[in-house]
Amino acid sequence: MIARWFDRMRGLALGIAMAGIGVGTAIIPKLTAYLVVAYGWRLAYVGLAITIVVFSWLPVALFVHEPAAFEESRKRHDSAVAHLPGLTAREAFRTWRWWAMTIAFFLGAVAINGTLTHVVALLADRGIPLPVAASALFTAGFALIFGRMISGWCLDYFHGPYVALASFIIPIAGILLLASGAGGSVPMFATALCGVGIGAEVDMMAFFISRYMGIKAFGKVYGTSFAVFVIGNGIGSLIAGISFDNFRSYTPAFLLFAGALVVTCALLLPLGRYAYPAQRHGARFGEPKGATA
Repeated sequence: MIARWFDRMRGLALGIAMAGIGVGTAIIPKLTAYLVVAYGWRLAYVGLAITIVVFSWLPVALFVHEPAAFEESRKRHDSAVAHLPGLTAREAFRTWRWWAMTIAFFLGAVAINGTLTHVVALLADRGIPLPVAASALFTAGFALIFGRMISGWCLDYFHGPYVALASFIIPIAGILLLASGAGGSVPMFATALCGVGIGAEVDMMAFFISRYMGIKAFGKVYGTSFAVFVIGNGIGSLIAGISFDNFRSYTPAFLLFAGALVVTCALLLPLGRYAYPAQRHGARFGEPKGATA
């Protein structure tokens, strides 16, 4: 929906919208803890269900709809999608760029989520009190919010692969700081750096697919890439757990994760110029490049 509504400021729009995930990461664990203590775990589930209805379902039902230009195109043509710029899903899946992007963001998910999933256990294992360790995720949640908005804004003004390089260097630094075993406030700072990375990668993946593959089959192409991304989330957590069980340390996994992010950067940098850059002001999707809005 965002890719259809926004073109010239698509990066910022994606960053702001997906920053909601960061808000949830920061607030929902605390809300859940309060509901469990005050009402018990059964009613806590009911409370979470009500939260979804009020803050997710209701706004979508009331406010989310197709852009007027897309509706007009649907009326003029048998299939509005056929006149949108971009590749079909089959064409997109045959390009090396789609594979490079999908593998890159898969590795990013493995590394960053694999680190953040175990960060509370890591900090508690290093002697940090559990409430303080749990607040690290609260810090990561707010870092995620700012990471998404800042990276989204940068995507509109700078070449995407360069923004990706900067966005992934930050969590590499955070993961290496956690692997170093440094104490004090360093682990909390390192967790925030990882939060910045996971705050950038999801909206960056959506932006890249819209610019390199177009939006004709955006749902299918992005949905497939996102499915692979989610698999990476699970694999990263598994790798970190195996590392601790076998070596009594997360350091081997963290070093592997840092290397995976380096490969991520190497895969994204050669993508080159956008195949579907932002249209000039006033142009509509589906119109010839020289047409007047």
